[in-house]
Amino acid sequence: MAFKKILIVSGTHGNEINPIWAVNQFSKEEKKIDKNIEYKYIIGNPLAYERGCRYIDSDLNRSFNSINNSINNNIYEINRANYLVEMFGINGSDPCEIAIDLHTTTANMGTSIVMYGRRGKDFCLASLLQHKFGLPIYLHEKDKIQTGFLVEAWPCGLVIEIGPVAQNFYDLNIINRFLIIMSSLRDEIDKLKNNQINPPKGLVVHVHQGSIDYPREKYGNIDALIHPKRMNQDWKRIKKGDPLFIDMEGNTKTYKGEEAIWPVFIGEVAYKEKNIAMSYTKKELINLPNKIFEEFFS
Repeated sequence: MAFKKILIVSGTHGNEINPIWAVNQFSKEEKKIDKNIEYKYIIGNPLAYERGCRYIDSDLNRSFNSINNSINNNIYEINRANYLVEMFGINGSDPCEIAIDLHTTTANMGTSIVMYGRRGKDFCLASLLQHKFGLPIYLHEKDKIQTGFLVEAWPCGLVIEIGPVAQNFYDLNIINRFLIIMSSLRDEIDKLKNNQINPPKGLVVHVHQGSIDYPREKYGNIDALIHPKRMNQDWKRIKKGDPLFIDMEGNTKTYKGEEAIWPVFIGEVAYKEKNIAMSYTKKELINLPNKIFEEFFS
């Protein structure tokens, strides 16, 4: 790809306000000008941000498989997805080759990377960040229910997910982590462009396998909560017999699978409406050929 512009999106969910602050600060403080690479900044869902809610009609970060669908043109987020692609998509009026989507979570995910699918350019950027900071990577695939993610609409794109932090609450530590990642991502891309990197041989990913809902009674109401031993244990291995939930009587519901799993997004507030108490993954080591680094700008 003729590499010229990187799109940095914040506020894809309107109540995730720390990335917006971080981007505003980053764009004001940025002094290093690269004439060959331009950084574009935009709030993904400005109306939701103005109202302090996650979305207006539907989740913007699940709306990019419905773009150009006139049937849904009364849905704000689908219109917004259309606008973003028409403006900044690879064939848009102000095309960007990479999209970096900044998110926060109420779950104890730390600073992490989310990828969708197995694109070589995504692996290239993700491996550089993991190699530098040791960041965990959540490879979200094999889920037909959750689709239409923003970064999938660009030839290359990553989600940076940082937490825990409450919705609509500013946290300077979270903001500083975003500033570090944005600055480092820029530096790594500059090194790539100037052939100054030592390419990582591989990366470790947590591959999405599925999601677990809260236990529910016959009317659909939640009747057990995440077990205290499971809270804040994102990325920590679960084996057969480990506690998952506990009900009002103190009865523990355990994991019954034979193979170990690694949970992510445990207790994420925004996922309760999606009937997800946590998602679970399996670890995978992916070997990376040098050509994905050599061909990044092709």
